Amino acid sequence: MRTLFRRLGAPALVLALGALPGAAQTLTRSEQQLRDWVKAHREDQIQLLQRMVNIPSGTLNVAGVRAVGAVFKAELDALGFTTRWADMPAAMHRGGHLVAERMGKSTPPGSKRLLLLGHFDTVFEGEGQRFVRADTIARGAGTADMKGGDAILLYALKALAATGQLDRMDVTVVITGDEESTGRPLDLARKDLIDASKRTDVALSFEGGSREFASISRRGSSNWILRVTGRQAHSAGVFGNNYGAIYETARILNEFRERLVGEPGLTFNPGVIAGGTELEADTSGYTFTVSGKTNIISPTTVVKGDLRFLTEEQKEKARDAMREIVERNLPGSDAVITFENSYPAMPITGAGEALLAQYDAVSRALGFPAVKALDARNRGAGDLSFVAPYIPGIDGLGAMGGGSHSPQEWVHLPTLEMQTARAALLMARLTAVGKPIP
Repeated sequence: MRTLFRRLGAPALVLALGALPGAAQTLTRSEQQLRDWVKAHREDQIQLLQRMVNIPSGTLNVAGVRAVGAVFKAELDALGFTTRWADMPAAMHRGGHLVAERMGKSTPPGSKRLLLLGHFDTVFEGEGQRFVRADTIARGAGTADMKGGDAILLYALKALAATGQLDRMDVTVVITGDEESTGRPLDLARKDLIDASKRTDVALSFEGGSREFASISRRGSSNWILRVTGRQAHSAGVFGNNYGAIYETARILNEFRERLVGEPGLTFNPGVIAGGTELEADTSGYTFTVSGKTNIISPTTVVKGDLRFLTEEQKEKARDAMREIVERNLPGSDAVITFENSYPAMPITGAGEALLAQYDAVSRALGFPAVKALDARNRGAGDLSFVAPYIPGIDGLGAMGGGSHSPQEWVHLPTLEMQTARAALLMARLTAVGKPIP
């Protein structure tokens, strides 16, 4: 979900991925082996990505999510992981999660137990969303967000296994099936993820990456539903004492914009709106059947949106303001807004900054650019936020591309090699397998 926001389109993204002269001198022999294995298996990695992208797996496509999960599960089984599929109740309409663990045979004292995070579901699927490769660019649902990240996670593990280093690491992998639209209740939907965080030491998340940035803080996300009612009547009587539901909805949304826009880190987006004489939602709650006439004052409107924030205090302040605006109804109308928690905010911590410093050292050791912290305002919410209260974590280790959450999603294929090498070396150093560079 929610890859790094970019202004560059695919043709404008030109990246120099070759290691800089002298970079190998900063790597141990085992670290050089990791880098070289990743380079040698670049095409295999792209083929796996193609296979996953060509399995439609929108969040509500339960069978599709499980099918992608089966592909990934087989790969982890082959690496010696103990895997299980965590099913969700049928009423949640979610595919479930893959949970995998591999305990090292000779883990060094003091090494970090790793928790690796990804997700199988996509926002879009269907016609025109299959994997299409054109030179260095591939398009399709999930190419960047985040089947590309899943492929990076997997091939970093494969590199560690092929070079004999995975046997000295304790690794847990949790790939969720509903990151793009989390199932409810949250305590059940994220139980496996939170439980895993309590038996590990550090979390690495493979959402969309960048050459020069990674995330050690993320905004939180909350959902809201605005329900507006009005007095149904002939349109000749509109205004005066009867504005109806649609005008009242327009007033509320416009006042949200006028009053709340501009606060750093705060956004609120009305993503779905339906109104008329009669409306009915399907089981997903996001597809509506609406009917009405132009000569009838609308009696009903529904708006669904999200609210994103840097802190819990900012979230509550915004909610209070929105409630106040909703209560000042136009004549002939009434409105109620309700809020639902989703992703908590993830603040910067000292442990997170130390983890970023290690990732930066890894990048420079490989001859890639220095890495800085991405401003949380430039990134959406993600699963890493659920484990942040328990262990430090870093995000943005995944694929580089653009168009996420749109039918134009794409990934820059050469960057898979850079991101995979970075991830593999970071895992090695966190678990004290490789010799850290001061």
